[in-house]
Amino acid sequence: MIPKHIKLLFCIPFIIIIAYTVYLFTRYGSIPDIIPIHGYGGKNDGFGSKLFLFAPVVLNLIILAFIWLIIRKPEKIKFTFEAKEEDEAKTYYQYQLVLAILAIFVTMVMSPLSFSDVVFK
Repeated sequence: MIPKHIKLLFCIPFIIIIAYTVYLFTRYGSIPDIIPIHGYGGKNDGFGSKLFLFAPVVLNLIILAFIWLIIRKPEKIKFTFEAKEEDEAKTYYQYQLVLAILAIFVTMVMSPLSFSDVVFK
């Protein structure tokens, strides 16, 4: 059973993704058809279509789906410690809470940084 506030916390990344996607659609017409594609270190590695701007959104949704699967069935995770049976519910709750917060953090980092130099100019 997933507590209601964990579900509400997990909705925050989707609100962020929707907000950035709406912002991307509003700016999409003013973005050049060919954009720089960056690799590690901030270097321009090449050029690509502006459709690549949607790749971080899709990747973020895939990551969120994976995190949700773990939140939904925490008993399937092999912990590196042995939890007592009476503390099992508390351990699962803490694990779900950490994963929900991690989902928020990942979304906040991925969304604006992925296309900041093209969209936010």
